[in-house]
Amino acid sequence: MQPAPPSYNVIVLCIDSLRRDHLGANGNTWIRTPNLDRFARESAVFDRAYIGSFPTIPCRTDLFTGRATWPQRGWTPLPRDLPVLATLFGEQGYTTALIADTYHLFRDGHQFDRGFHTWQWVRGQEGDRCIPDLSRDITLPCAPEKLRNPERIRTVYLPKTAERQREADYFAPQTMTTALRWLERNRTVQPFLLWVDEFDPHEPWDPPQHYIDMYDPGYQGEQVIAPRYGPAGYLSPAELKQAQALYAGEVTMVDRWVGRVLDAVDDCGLRERTIVVVMSDHGHYLDYPGDQGRIGKPTPLFEAVAHQNFMLRHPAGLGAGRHFAALVQPVDLLPTLLDLTGGAVPEFCEGSTLHTVLEGGASSRQVAISVPHRGVPTITSQDWSFIYVPPTSVGAARPDGQTNELVRPGGAGWTPLLFDLRGDPLQQRDVLASNPGVARELYDAFAGFLSARNPDLLALYPPEW
Repeated sequence: MQPAPPSYNVIVLCIDSLRRDHLGANGNTWIRTPNLDRFARESAVFDRAYIGSFPTIPCRTDLFTGRATWPQRGWTPLPRDLPVLATLFGEQGYTTALIADTYHLFRDGHQFDRGFHTWQWVRGQEGDRCIPDLSRDITLPCAPEKLRNPERIRTVYLPKTAERQREADYFAPQTMTTALRWLERNRTVQPFLLWVDEFDPHEPWDPPQHYIDMYDPGYQGEQVIAPRYGPAGYLSPAELKQAQALYAGEVTMVDRWVGRVLDAVDDCGLRERTIVVVMSDHGHYLDYPGDQGRIGKPTPLFEAVAHQNFMLRHPAGLGAGRHFAALVQPVDLLPTLLDLTGGAVPEFCEGSTLHTVLEGGASSRQVAISVPHRGVPTITSQDWSFIYVPPTSVGAARPDGQTNELVRPGGAGWTPLLFDLRGDPLQQRDVLASNPGVARELYDAFAGFLSARNPDLLALYPPEW
């Protein structure tokens, strides 16, 4: 009988909307991310990690339950009919903590704090309805028609940020400082699970000016801090460059403060007994090549949004410094962490532990299936990406009596698309017409996934293209 592995501590840093191609470790040459690049050199890097259920809350549900949220539910509170990450680790004797400024986890009864022994919500991000100074005369930084939710930005977001004076007053610094203080106070509590959920670089993008000046110094025009989702043509070239600089500045700010948490792990003497995961939930279109002329997160899910960051540093050096090509999805995180810490993986988990992959074995996952909570699936294999736009937009009844509405992206002009990622990673050339068999194989994988979970929805996705 093999001895049980040590009960390592676990830290997960989940970073919202961080594009994979914006890290130096992934080939970026102009955005400064020294701390995440250093972490990548010390970690197992999963180069083919893809979103499952999209966006924020469906993805977190995948992560916390190890089950595919879509097509069972959409953007809904954390289900009460399943054990979740915090309860499963608590049953193993872990002290569990959640620190987040991702306000969706707590608002409107979403209850992602469920099971954690302690949690702290850093208030104020985006649409968080905490009490601002409503007496201020707030001016938008650009024309309102360029913004997504301009009235919410004017009346809810900007009043809460008007008094910031130092970088430490910004949300990412507040969240990461809260996390490192938790580590300092609880370094002797063994074992622990700490989940840190950071909303930046999600829009609104308003980092301190010195970060903006790194990427677009001297700009004098409007700042479109939360661009309206869709085709990016409404932005002038200068405005688009500034928006890209705002986002890049957010990325560098987040990197700086993530680095402080990683340093705290070392300073507190925790490195040799702590598994650390750094990941993103999805990316963000910024009208770069491969973004299909779009900005925001509209469907379908091309690589710029569907491709995730996923890095794991193991105290024993498992997979350290290596890049793995195995397909990985958020449902794989929970079984992996349970396996690596000696816990039992529940039968309800649909994901697979990556332990075998880290030791050089093969992955059992043949495709990654990425689906918005109301939208169009992307099916990705090692070599191909199939964006399946169904021929119909009719609704279908769910077992709970509600309706699944399929929202067609961009109207009737969209058709199914197939890309050969080996020679076309930016998805510029649709090769469906010359590879119908590949498309059918990927469709069949998706149909099998759907029929095993919610066969009533198959009527929405006929094999017609």
